Amino acid sequence: WSSDVCSSDLKGEFSFKWGTAVNYKDQTRRGGMDKAKTKDVIALSIKPVYANAILSGEKTVEFRKNGIPIAVKTIVLYSTQPEQKIVGYFDVKSCKVAPPSVLWEKYGKLGRIGFDDFNLYYKNKPSGKCFIVEKSYRFVVPIPLSKCKSFSKSPQSFAYLLKSEWKNMKRKKVVHV
Repeated sequence: WSSDVCSSDLKGEFSFKWGTAVNYKDQTRRGGMDKAKTKDVIALSIKPVYANAILSGEKTVEFRKNGIPIAVKTIVLYSTQPEQKIVGYFDVKSCKVAPPSVLWEKYGKLGRIGFDDFNLYYKNKPSGKCFIVEKSYRFVVPIPLSKCKSFSKSPQSFAYLLKSEWKNMKRKKVVHV
């Protein structure tokens, strides 16, 4: 088995089907085996002020620390307190990885974040990521966390979505920016 198929940090019992690890304990708890996750769509927790700025077109980049996959095509926005709902998503044009000083120089004005807050966020980090927004979509009716099947708590770093849930989200009525 190649390292692409099974990661040593995974815990539980696993079965392998066409190169995908399936955790039986997790599947049983969630009630079924049809729980394939997306590989290029993730959900991020984001403060309401930044989520709204992305969805209104005022903020055209999203800064993140390392740990989030680069090959992401779509980012779903979970707006944190007080909203606590999935409010929309955006298509990713590209992802830039660079030292924070370079990210600030090239994209700082597009991020709707102050210089001091930016530096505090990246304090002691040698590099960061900048996701460039191609097009954003605001849900007319935001999705409460209680209705989300892909994750039950606010994503700490990021969360992959279930393919079936992502298909359903794309069908929801949205406002394009």
